[in-house]
Amino acid sequence: MSIHLEDRWFRRSRPTSERIRTARYGQAPRYRAHFTDGNGTRRTKAFHQRRDAERWLVKTEVAHLLKGRV
Repeated sequence: MSIHLEDRWFRRSRPTSERIRTARYGQAPRYRAHFTDGNGTRRTKAFHQRRDAERWLVKTEVAHLLKGRV
């Protein structure tokens, strides 16, 4: 299971960890959430706000974990 939240407006440079604007800077939606379950199924969804993306990731992860327990 893999979870990732991507900021599509900025990326970090390797040596200095400085934030650098991407070509998508200013274009909506800003955040993309990725979730890959144990079977390799990948779900991706884009969001305007970070908290909405994080909320979706948590809901998706909990649903996946509960599904595996039944």
